[in-house]
Amino acid sequence: MTSMTVSSAFEIGKATLDLARRSTLKLVQDIPPDKLTHQPASNTNHALWVLGHLASTDNFFLTSLGKLEPVIEESWNKLFGMGSEPTDDPQSYPSLGEVKAGLAKARTALAAWFQSMDEQQLLTPLPDEMSSFAPHFAALMCSIAWHEGLHAGQLSAVRRSLGLPRALE
Repeated sequence: MTSMTVSSAFEIGKATLDLARRSTLKLVQDIPPDKLTHQPASNTNHALWVLGHLASTDNFFLTSLGKLEPVIEESWNKLFGMGSEPTDDPQSYPSLGEVKAGLAKARTALAAWFQSMDEQQLLTPLPDEMSSFAPHFAALMCSIAWHEGLHAGQLSAVRRSLGLPRALE
């Protein structure tokens, strides 16, 4: 059995994060601008909320575990953070361009943070309150990608409810 190096552990995690993000962006690329806050059913997540939530989640890990400065607006936590309630009012949200910029900025910072870790840091167990999400930092990259995949399913439901074709094969 070949042992995994820090470099390969990072590359696997980064590839997983990149796949999730490419898929997410494909799922939203042709949603009409006036349908970004369309909810396929009552109390469900819409595309703009999902994108903001993913940026907010990356930012959460950067600030809570990485102890780094936030890379997105603090106000986004109320709009997109855990426990927030999506609304179909587009005026309640930043523009799609702002959300996509925050999404890219947060993911770039998150990837750089993971890449800065050495083997000992990557294998450090997460705090008890986060251990059910991932056992250590190395696994956290894949857990974050899984979380994004969960929301990609919601984007797929948004697409179907709008009559859009499949975006992923």
